[in-house]
Amino acid sequence: MDDDKVGLLSSLTPIRLTDKPTFDLAFTSLKQPISDYSFACTFMWAEALKVSWALIHRHVCVFANGAEDLTMLTPPIGLPGAGTDEFRRAVGDCFEIMDEYNDPRGGCERSRIEYVSDELLERFSEASPFPLSASPLWGDYVYDTKRLVTLEGGDLKSKRHARSKFLREFPSVRSESMGEEHLDRCQALLERWANHGDATHEGEVNDAHLGTDILRNKDLVATSRLLRSFRELGLKGMVVLVGDQVAGFTLGSGLSPMQSFVLAEKTSPEFPGCPQYIFSEFCRTELATYPECNAGDDWGIPTLRFTKQSYRPVRLLNKHVLARQALPAAVHVPGISIPEIARETASPPVPPHKAPLPMDLIIRSATVEDLDALVGLEHDCFDRPEERFTRRQIRALVQNPRARVLLAESGGTVAGWAVGLIRQHRRWTSGRIYAVGVHNQARGRGIGRRLTEHLLEVFRERGIERVYLEVREDNDTALGLYAALGFQPIRRLPAYYGPGVDGVSCRAMLHRPAAELQ
Repeated sequence: MDDDKVGLLSSLTPIRLTDKPTFDLAFTSLKQPISDYSFACTFMWAEALKVSWALIHRHVCVFANGAEDLTMLTPPIGLPGAGTDEFRRAVGDCFEIMDEYNDPRGGCERSRIEYVSDELLERFSEASPFPLSASPLWGDYVYDTKRLVTLEGGDLKSKRHARSKFLREFPSVRSESMGEEHLDRCQALLERWANHGDATHEGEVNDAHLGTDILRNKDLVATSRLLRSFRELGLKGMVVLVGDQVAGFTLGSGLSPMQSFVLAEKTSPEFPGCPQYIFSEFCRTELATYPECNAGDDWGIPTLRFTKQSYRPVRLLNKHVLARQALPAAVHVPGISIPEIARETASPPVPPHKAPLPMDLIIRSATVEDLDALVGLEHDCFDRPEERFTRRQIRALVQNPRARVLLAESGGTVAGWAVGLIRQHRRWTSGRIYAVGVHNQARGRGIGRRLTEHLLEVFRERGIERVYLEVREDNDTALGLYAALGFQPIRRLPAYYGPGVDGVSCRAMLHRPAAELQ
């Protein structure tokens, strides 16, 4: 390290409330901040992830040391007036800081920059001091605030019903702006959530969403810190009470002039429907001046992804991880070492100038208006006419009450589809994944996996425990995907796909949602 750079690592300091003006000045220079680009979010996770920072070449540089490595929690973000050369020098110095720490603790390949938005990814492509490889991370879900308030439309019908049922069953419910008098009861609710799980927007428990005790405990520490300092952070808070009991609380703020951000929401499983009520009511009473609401990302957890998509986001904000070498087949959660989380959540790394995984992907139910697009997709997927679904067959599937036809859209274009069938047996019900197809130009980006996960959630919600599918014996990619999702081969199917083309029948055993087991 050059003489003028000696001591850079030791110059990092813990983040404090008094640092807020500097952070705010840097973040307000961004055209489209993501949820991670706010002082409240950074401060919230400071204790759980051992956050430190420094002002380097007029750039706010934030680091996390929650695991055994030192990484950047956000890319360097410049104060107004900071130039391209200063950005380049800041990036170089930040990697030297991370390398100094990581080299004796496992290697410099641990050094990386996390939570890079599209806006800042473009800046790296123009001014990085050395080549960096970008891997996609889960994106932020952005919603139309008015729709969250009204919950109008057939696609949000279940949310309206849950909210209405909550209000009917608990007529004494009321909401209040968060004050000091609520904090002890909110903290008690938070600790119950940490010990027993929390009802989510779909009635499942967050244990399944968070996946590990480590993540849940870090969330407990982060949300406790947020509660203690919400006034100093300038946050808006709301508490839902049933009688004198706190049924839930939430905290949020403005992220940009057009967009608000919900930082935390916790509800008690004793009050089903409270998650749907508190989300909608908070938008109505505190966030209505912002046309859009950012609910953060899904941490790459399938069930949480399903819940966030079920509120019908209008778009998603991409995020990336940057490193000098291609990352392993995993997306890192800051403060969690890579082996502790699922390794199927990321797509292959891509250079910064190429399009990443389409994080604007929306999964929805197909309708007869989608027939032309689905017929075209079948032609793209299969060269031989006998392998394709016909228009009549697709229409019959869409209209079949025992079928669930899902469609994946990216940028208004159909990228894939999937069909699930429900079979009623004499004593039980089973599910079958009948078809999964992805457009040639969209393959290799996890779309088929996402569609399959959604079908499994559909089956799980129906109380189905056994799901079957058939796959070509020589389709190693599909076999690997289905194995990762819990499918196991149960028998070989000779010539199932024609002479000399054998198949494999696979089965997955699903667990019922944890809320049903309470």
